[in-house]
Amino acid sequence: MHVMQATSRDPWWSNPHPMRTAASTCVLCTGVHSGLGTGLGRAGVAVVLAALAALAGCTASAADTGPPSDQLFFPTGLAVAPDDSVLFVANSNSELRYDSGTINVIDLDMVQQAIHGSAPKPGDCSPDPDHRESLICDEAQFILLDAGVRIGNFATTIAVQDFGPGNYRVFVPTRGDPSIAWANYDGNSKSLSCTADAGHFQQCDDAHRLTSELEDPDMTHAVDEPFDVFASASPDGSGFAVVTHQTNGVVTLVDSPATDLARITDIKYDIFDPDLLTGLRGATGVSGRSTPSGEQVYVGSRTEDRIQMFTVGRPEAPTPAYLVESNFFFLNAVGTDAGVGGSTDTRGMTFSQDGNQLYLVNRMPPSVQVYDTTLGADGFPVNRAIGASDICRDASTLTALHFPMVPNTPVPVAYDRIYLTCFDDGQVYVVDPSGVSQVEDVILVGRGPYAVAAAPTRNLVFVTNFLEDTIAVIDVDPMSVNRNRVVLRIGTPKAPES
Repeated sequence: MHVMQATSRDPWWSNPHPMRTAASTCVLCTGVHSGLGTGLGRAGVAVVLAALAALAGCTASAADTGPPSDQLFFPTGLAVAPDDSVLFVANSNSELRYDSGTINVIDLDMVQQAIHGSAPKPGDCSPDPDHRESLICDEAQFILLDAGVRIGNFATTIAVQDFGPGNYRVFVPTRGDPSIAWANYDGNSKSLSCTADAGHFQQCDDAHRLTSELEDPDMTHAVDEPFDVFASASPDGSGFAVVTHQTNGVVTLVDSPATDLARITDIKYDIFDPDLLTGLRGATGVSGRSTPSGEQVYVGSRTEDRIQMFTVGRPEAPTPAYLVESNFFFLNAVGTDAGVGGSTDTRGMTFSQDGNQLYLVNRMPPSVQVYDTTLGADGFPVNRAIGASDICRDASTLTALHFPMVPNTPVPVAYDRIYLTCFDDGQVYVVDPSGVSQVEDVILVGRGPYAVAAAPTRNLVFVTNFLEDTIAVIDVDPMSVNRNRVVLRIGTPKAPES
């Protein structure tokens, strides 16, 4: 079953992009978009299906269908700026109420003020009647109204490149086009830009919506279902992003230097074996870390119990950058028959702060797994399983925080904690990855938690609640009486669909 794409797909390079055309008619719903059920859960599918059915056959003007600049609507991906100043949030527009999705920029100073009882507009906040330690605040007071941009529909995740203090670039895969949107963030003006035109809350232009290799319409075009993204930048101004594709096992490289436009320069096909029942190949989670020999990128699969590694080749100009397949290893420490069955359907992945451990979420079986990625004598990572814990079903994404040693505290040693989202259960699991790993806490955060990101210097973790249009803010300060509890909900929770 499928929902009609937001734009025509034939031919690919002449799509009337939804950000450039007014939605004069609403999308006719014939089912659920193939990507929604993977990662959003059965409840999310039902809500989106009902919303799309209600929209079928209606008409609206461009003014009526333009997205709001100060609201959350079906938020999915989010990422914290490297200096912990702002939070980038992707609104996926999954019921196609508007003609495009958006990226909001949330001021984290204002968020922290609200948590500490000094919100700029106290009247826009009220205590949560069910949880006295938590506030519910209208999101408009935290969103920088002149900072956001408009992107395609069905955005998934966000990755951030760090080109220096306040100079960032964000990447957002959008499945409705399909394309890879990118925008530059200026910390001085506190705004995103993804077009040559002046003004605020602009629609991203074609140069900032990557759809084909080398942006040449005669070259290979970006494939369906861009899913996850990892981005990296080097001190010399070079940088890249790697995007996975959920239904065909494709991995895309975006060359992204600080002083030039981003562009797709390589696409790798058939990286993973297909599912024996569906014939689909799936590349899902992606993460990376720096080593003395360069950046190493790890890619997981939803159809194979294997992690494929890549490096980025950088030949002399004008030859474009390309992906180089490196080592791989099997996820065979956890499964039906340990050492034989293995673990398939890998989702979120991230590294510890020092890069010596890989944390990954797997759905079959439901587990968070820890791998030793220290470099061996040969210069290659060991990639050895050292721990695993049972978790909820249909977990989606995760983040990790490193807590430094603080003398004269209950736990006077440095340690890591993993925070992962459980969409169907409305929860975030807190996992201690040390030893063989163990679940330390379970936090109730809201309906449909999807993405999770951390602001280390603020001791805060953020979670998008897809089904209620909110962001849950979790206090993770080891010394706080509200540790591992939601202390603020950005946005008023939307009532459940009947």
